[in-house]
Amino acid sequence: MKKTLRIMKFTLFFIFCLLMQLHAENTYSQTANVYLNGSSLTLQELISEIENQTGYLFIYSKQDVDLDQKLKVKTVGKTVADILNKAFKGTELNYKFTNNYISLYKKGTVEPETVKQDEKKRIVTGRVTDIQGESIIGANVIDIKSKTGTITDFDGNFSLSVGEDAVLVVSFIGYIEQRITVKGNTPLHINLKEDTQKLDEVIVVGYGSMKKSDLTGSVVSLKADDISSPNNSSFVQMMQGRAAGVVVTQSSAQPGGAASIKIRGTSSVNAGKTPLYVVDGFPIDNTNFYPGSGDVFDGPKRDPLNSINPSDIESMEVLKDASATAIYGSRAANGVILITTKKGKEGKARITFNSSFGMQVIAKRFDVLDGREFAQVYNEMQVLNGREPYYKDVESFGKGTDWFKEVTRTGMVTNHDVTMQGGNLNTKYLVSGSYHRNEGIVKGSSFERYSFRLNLDQKISEKLNFTITSLLSNTTDNNIIAGTRAEDTGVLGGAYAFPSNVPVRNEEGKFSDNPHYVLMSNPVSLLDIDDKTRSRRVMLNASLTYTPTDYLFFKIQAGMDMQNAKREYYNPTTTRKGAGAGGIASVTATQGGSNLLEATATFKKSFGKHKLDVLAGYTYQDFLFEDLSAKATNFFTDYFGYNNIGIGEERPSVGTTKSKNVLISGIARANYNYDDRYLFTATFRADGSSKFEKSKRFGYFPSFSAAWRISNEAFMKDFTSLSNLKFRIGYGETGNQDIGNNSYMTLLGKGYVYIFGDRVVSTLVPNNAGNPLLMWETAKQFNVGVDAGFFDNRISATLEYYQTTTDNLLLEFATPAYSGYASQWRNAGKIQNKGVEFTLNTRNISTRDFQWETTLTVTHNKNLWKDRAGLPLPQLGASEHDPVNAIYGYVFDGIWQEGDDIKGSAQPNSVPGNIRYADIGGRDEDGKFKLGPDGKIDAADITYLGTPDPKVEFGFGNDLTYKNWNLNFFFNARVGGKTFNQFRSYYENPARVFEGVNAFKSVMNRWTPTNTNTNIHSGMSNPYGSEYNSLYIENTSFLRLKSVRLTYNTRIGAVPCSVYVDAQNVFTITDYTGYDPEVDGSYNGYPPCRTFMAGLRVSF
Repeated sequence: MKKTLRIMKFTLFFIFCLLMQLHAENTYSQTANVYLNGSSLTLQELISEIENQTGYLFIYSKQDVDLDQKLKVKTVGKTVADILNKAFKGTELNYKFTNNYISLYKKGTVEPETVKQDEKKRIVTGRVTDIQGESIIGANVIDIKSKTGTITDFDGNFSLSVGEDAVLVVSFIGYIEQRITVKGNTPLHINLKEDTQKLDEVIVVGYGSMKKSDLTGSVVSLKADDISSPNNSSFVQMMQGRAAGVVVTQSSAQPGGAASIKIRGTSSVNAGKTPLYVVDGFPIDNTNFYPGSGDVFDGPKRDPLNSINPSDIESMEVLKDASATAIYGSRAANGVILITTKKGKEGKARITFNSSFGMQVIAKRFDVLDGREFAQVYNEMQVLNGREPYYKDVESFGKGTDWFKEVTRTGMVTNHDVTMQGGNLNTKYLVSGSYHRNEGIVKGSSFERYSFRLNLDQKISEKLNFTITSLLSNTTDNNIIAGTRAEDTGVLGGAYAFPSNVPVRNEEGKFSDNPHYVLMSNPVSLLDIDDKTRSRRVMLNASLTYTPTDYLFFKIQAGMDMQNAKREYYNPTTTRKGAGAGGIASVTATQGGSNLLEATATFKKSFGKHKLDVLAGYTYQDFLFEDLSAKATNFFTDYFGYNNIGIGEERPSVGTTKSKNVLISGIARANYNYDDRYLFTATFRADGSSKFEKSKRFGYFPSFSAAWRISNEAFMKDFTSLSNLKFRIGYGETGNQDIGNNSYMTLLGKGYVYIFGDRVVSTLVPNNAGNPLLMWETAKQFNVGVDAGFFDNRISATLEYYQTTTDNLLLEFATPAYSGYASQWRNAGKIQNKGVEFTLNTRNISTRDFQWETTLTVTHNKNLWKDRAGLPLPQLGASEHDPVNAIYGYVFDGIWQEGDDIKGSAQPNSVPGNIRYADIGGRDEDGKFKLGPDGKIDAADITYLGTPDPKVEFGFGNDLTYKNWNLNFFFNARVGGKTFNQFRSYYENPARVFEGVNAFKSVMNRWTPTNTNTNIHSGMSNPYGSEYNSLYIENTSFLRLKSVRLTYNTRIGAVPCSVYVDAQNVFTITDYTGYDPEVDGSYNGYPPCRTFMAGLRVSF
């Protein structure tokens, strides 16, 4: 691997030097020769090349000049006159030199006014940039009165001769057009804003691209500004609420922590639920290569997409319905996310530096009993359980130890990006480097990433093009210990659970123990655990495109995505568990990835009103995973940590695993467009996977969709305010094969060890029962949608309805103990998702000095079991058609009071102060569930209490630009959705204090004979349990100001500069009493934080 990296570093250095040589400054002499590659260019490409290599500027009339006209040119070094004479031969174009201007006009017409200055003519100059100050090359600048115009050069500059009271129209593909009245002689600085609603915008789709207006499926496009933030280590966190139908949930708030994405609901139960990610045409393996610690203490899940620098991303397309995703077949049932990274641009080398610094503060913490209160409640619980008070002087403890403060801090975030972008007509390149570090709000937690990217587009000849995209990323995670609860509680759980009346260290200077629960670890001692993971990812993707004609394309693509990670862990003797084991050391290394080979052919041609786009191809991709682990205990010193596992006195335990699977596929797609009114798309993919037995390996996934652009019909011409109206409908099938590589086979594992004489013999036992009939899950989806635009798409909206049924679910069944197997994978059951999505985009105000745009997304999804196919219900009272993520429990019915008829109730063994449950069900003669009270509380009274899935999710964003200022803010919200608040159920239980576990302050309001108006039970033992019930099921509806950014764009001399402040997770309005309605609510969850950043962006 080291040799490979050395070769790669040398190669990248060589390419970098070559690019610098290719892009050495040209001499901007008007007599210099012009060098062109190829023999055919558009007029706009020719103008750009001449302006780049000489000092000339072009002036032309938009009525007379077609910038898309193809011209034949000489490819060797010639003067400008020679080039133009050759190019304009046989055309209607002519030209004229005037000083450093070239006027273009039609032959046989009057020559246009030259740029001589008189009392009626003047020269207006200016510069056209985007809102970040980046030059826009080739923007059209037209004087609508004289009909003359020019285009901007490689620095975005222009110069144009205009008359009195001239009005300039400045436009560029993908940007909102601006009209400017020219007054005075001050140079103009024109900022163009990206137009995300333009119908001719090109959208990336699977294995190609197409105009937005030609889409027949459900696709959402997110641009770089939507998903990049210096606060976040991963782009996933920024997708939240920005695309209808996409629900993002943060699994852990720890730096580098994972987030889950659901596209149109939960479409599987035991198989994978994450979408397929495709980076620059390469379907990446999103398997979490993160190694385990080998100990009961472990860290939270990490996001494998952290290796990708969000600043490198140009756009993301979310493919939602089967019409759009079927081209990816067996991996597309959960949706597909296409990631396109930034590429080189024609023009002089431009270096952009973006640097930001900031801090993180805890968004929420819980109040627990202080030292005095813990001692008081502990004494009271002792008395309640028939014992003498333990503490004699309760007041002496005062506030005690604030354990949460002891393990937390103010977090810091640092981010630096450097990008160099440029090229010419033949070579375009992008080189970027990035450093990101996040020191978390919990001491010892951090995430660090170094990344390097090189993207190169090389035009080898007129018909042959070579492209390469590459990424080298190194990440380091310093983990904090999560643990579970009780004696295995981690740093954060311990900060709440450890008694506040205990000091951090005892009189001997050692970490204090819990006098009531000696197995519980001191949370500050757990910060001594050294737990570090280093990961490396190398992505390399190359393609060669051959274009024999202007309608036929052949493409070969090959690539690799290699990952490796090494986790080093040492639990020293300063912790309770470490001391008991004499130190615990482990090292776990994982590596793997995938290799890709694809060949496609594309036919794209127009025949009058008919347009045909046909794709066919073959793909091969293999996936490899292997790991190696070693663990030892009982070290004579902590000095070596995990660096010398062999000195452990106990025999080290070692283990290895290795697996591989292969996917081969054939793909086909046909798009037909008649007169830009009637659009049809048919897609087919055949996948063969080694994850299934030979006779079941191939799956077939078709789709068909159609669209009618009603706004292009002749009878709609009178509706001038309607700029777009399109109706879409589609049906298709996709699959899911995201299970273990050998689930169809019976696998053997290590069994018991026997001693025969002086020999130790290990045995093998079957781990699982194979199933040769195992096959794909199949998702069948119907989609219908309407796209509408008004007033030149200043208002645009999309409304969609979908229904997805997933059949032949891949489920892991527990097998009877007498079978000798632990489990077996089978196909059974059917689930359904159906919902409505709405997106609204408005360009509220668009003037030269002020622009205001708004985006609204609304998502509703309903998920349920359609057919359990004989599967046992999770609870006796569960319904056949409950949601897949259903929550079950008892129904809280108050607290038993003195004087209640407890003996004659359904809970005769309860006592006053215990939780009272509703008697809602029983069993009939056959033992099946029967609704209605039966006089006892048992499993029949456990019922459906809700689902974590929200009923509706909203996203609401605004972008306002006033002159050089830009303000962007985004809200996201959820309505509905329930969750079990584990924090509250565990720490609002007074009985925990009796066990030696601290509790929330709210237990001071627990039930007593003199305090009966409360829902907190007394803490007395309850034979019917006291945790999992509807009292702790909470609504997770919320409104959050997700992000705010204020930017000031200016120039320092000729250098564009942006200064900005950025805030994330600014505030949340919710009734949920846990940490965060989106973040993991377990006992040891990492606390959410607010992040505030300030940054500087400079381009030169």
